[in-house]
Formats: sequence, structure tokens, C-alpha cells
Amino acid sequence: MRVAVVLRAFEVLAVLAVTGVRALFSRRRPELLTDAVIRLGPAFLKVAQLLSTRVDVVPLEVCRALARVHDDLPAAPVSLALRRFPPRLRDEIVTVEPIAAGSIATVYRAELRDGRHVAVKVRRPGIGRVVERDLALLAALARLAESMRLLGGMPVVNVVSEIADAVRQQLDFDAEALALRELSTNLAALPGVRVPEVAEELCGPGVLVMEHLPGLRGGTVSPEAKRAATLTALRAVYQMIFLDGLVHCDLHPGNLYPMPDGSAVIVDAGFCRRTTGTGRNAFVEFFYRMTRGDGAACAEVVLATATAGERFDPEGFRTEMIELVESATRDSIADFALVPFTVRLFAAQREHGLTADPAFVFPILSLVVLEGTLREVCPDVDFQAEALPFVLRGMMT
Repeated sequence: MRVAVVLRAFEVLAVLAVTGVRALFSRRRPELLTDAVIRLGPAFLKVAQLLSTRVDVVPLEVCRALARVHDDLPAAPVSLALRRFPPRLRDEIVTVEPIAAGSIATVYRAELRDGRHVAVKVRRPGIGRVVERDLALLAALARLAESMRLLGGMPVVNVVSEIADAVRQQLDFDAEALALRELSTNLAALPGVRVPEVAEELCGPGVLVMEHLPGLRGGTVSPEAKRAATLTALRAVYQMIFLDGLVHCDLHPGNLYPMPDGSAVIVDAGFCRRTTGTGRNAFVEFFYRMTRGDGAACAEVVLATATAGERFDPEGFRTEMIELVESATRDSIADFALVPFTVRLFAAQREHGLTADPAFVFPILSLVVLEGTLREVCPDVDFQAEALPFVLRGMMT
């Protein structure tokens, strides 16, 4: 593994060097960054996609550039997939065809002998070795950057470790199946939300089989139905954050589908995060105090949960937090935007020597990922009013 990591390091440096030289003479720097990430392969693709949401550690302009990274790739041949299907699944299949492909897996639609239609997610052969090699390289680079204080004292090792865990989770189809089942149970009482059921008896190593829900792509959805579905998705996220503790952190348009009847379908639970009771209670308290315009109380919640660094300045942070919350509560519904608020919140923490607690990072990121869709479909949404019923229930649990 060590030799492979060293050889890979030279390959990565070569790609980055060529990209850097091209960037000196081009105005297409975001596109060049995207091209470089795609050339570096699946682990870097996944890391870039995850970093594109991490406004707590990456400047907003970099997040926006990385958000352009997609991994729509050629599907693995059906013949190769069939060899990896568990025997019971292979015996039941009548027809099979690829419908989506990413860097980690290919998804196929299959018809079974009993008339059911299922979606079969198959991990690409050898992807585990490739990802582990590149994650080992990134971990080594993080240790080097932190020891040399190249990024101003940022806890690079911890950040890279969190992202590496998220990438590994997307390789673990057993964990994804468990998350899908739990999300389905948690959200069952929320009207208009659907999560595909897992066909456990047909799954196998590196193969996840779920019910196939028709109409996710290419269907016609009215603006009214899209608005209803998007608001339903927001309420689902609030329930995850404030009540359930299992949070889907990747509800971009490829994982969230509005349906013609106004319902919302949530798929791909590969990037979910679980919050502890203590962390969830702290976030509930923070959000409630924010809706009341109590910046001082918000600051105390953050100070009690964040990690203090060498440049810790609690009074400076308190002052900035009060100004931030007062500004947010002065804004009208149309003017309040979650992303700028989040950027300022995490920037204030970094500036005053604090590292955000993951119990705050991942719930906020789940909302940040969803906000683009929200602003496009229902720009007048009141985040705080929609959250309040879930916040109050969370405070009573």
C-alpha cells in the first residue's frame, strides 16, 4: 500500500501542476478545478462533492466551484453486474438495464419473475482499494499541512478524517440499507414523504436492492406540486435534525425528487450522519434562541460545544454572534438566506479560534444542500417558522 500511495502522490502532483500552469493563463479556473478533480478519480470526486458543502472549512467561492463536480460516468456492463448479483437475485431476474452510474456504483433497473421492479445498486469492482489508497494519501497530506501550519491552524487532520469517514460510508451498502430502513420508519408519519423499501432478501456483498419507484426522472411536475414536495422535504429534514437524530446530508436534486402528486421521494442514504442526544439538544437550543433573536444565548451554546484553539477569543465571538443573529432576525423572509448566515457563523468561529462541533456542522449542511432547491421553487419560505413546531417538540424530548 505504501508504494502505491507514493506512486499515486506523484501522479496527483503532476495533475495539479499541469492544472496550476493552465490556471495562470485562463479565466476558466472553476472549470479547470472541476476537470482536475475528475481526472484524479473517484475518491477525489467524492471528497470534492463533500467539500462543496463544507462552508465551515472551505471558502464559499471554492465550495461553488467544487459543486460543479459531477460523477455521471459510463455504466458498468450488464454482463459484469450479473456476475456480481447474489444467486437468488440472478435467478429472479427477467430483464435488467442500467439507469444511473457514478464513481462508486452503477444502478440498474430490473424486472423480477414475480412482477416486481427493483433498483439494483452495484459497487464498482476494485473501488474499495482505489478509494483507500487515495484516502491514505489525503491523510498524509493533511498531517503535513497541519504540522507546517499551512492553513492557519485549521484542524486539517480532523476535517479530512470526517470526510474520509463519509466517503467510506458511501462504500458500505449494509450501512446504507440500514439508513434507508431507519429513514423510512422515522418519516412514516410525515405526510407526503416516501423512501424506497429495501429488498433485504435479494441484497448481497456490494449489492443493494430497493424497490424501483417510477417517474423519478423525466416526469412532468407542476410548479404547485414541486413547491409542495420541496416544503415537505424541508419538514422531513427538520424532523431528522430536531427529533430523529439520523440526518440525510446530501439532499441535492439527484437524491430528492418531487412527484406530480406533491409528495417527495428521498433516495441514496449513503451520506447520513447520526447526532447524539446531547448534540441534538444543543442544536435545538441554538435554533430556538436564534428564532427569538437571542444572539447572546446562541453564542453560549456554541461556546459550550465547539473546541477552543490557540487563538480562542470568547468575547470577540460573543460580540460577533450577537450581531449575526440580530442581523438575521431583522431580515425579512425574502431577504434571509441560510448559506450567507452559515458562512458568517463558521467564519466567526474560525476567526475567534473555535472549531465547530460536528453536531452543528452536519445538521446545518443538510439544510445548506437543500437551500438551493428551496430558493428556486419557493423563494418566500420562512425557514424559522417552518422549523418552530419541530424545535418545540425537540425541546420536550
